Amino acid sequence: MRTNLDLTGGLIVSEAVMMGLGPALGRQLAHDLVYDICREVAAGKGSFLDLLAEHPRIRPHADRAALAAMLDPANYTGLAGAMVDRVLARET
Repeated sequence: MRTNLDLTGGLIVSEAVMMGLGPALGRQLAHDLVYDICREVAAGKGSFLDLLAEHPRIRPHADRAALAAMLDPANYTGLAGAMVDRVLARET
């Protein structure tokens, strides 16, 4: 599964990046910047992490390590674990 998630180069968690940058940049600006960078990645202009880390509006608010953590799908599972636990608790 991880191999399939990694095929997007992080684009699959672009919402997580936007939400992570939102408190510092404002939700709309974070959305617009991430959207534009996603389009650049899709056009072959660089990797998602590189373009995020190099962006002058993003760089003051998140270093490369913080951005890499935002791009890790394992950090963006939401309530999935709690939901699974609830289902499993009912089946016993």
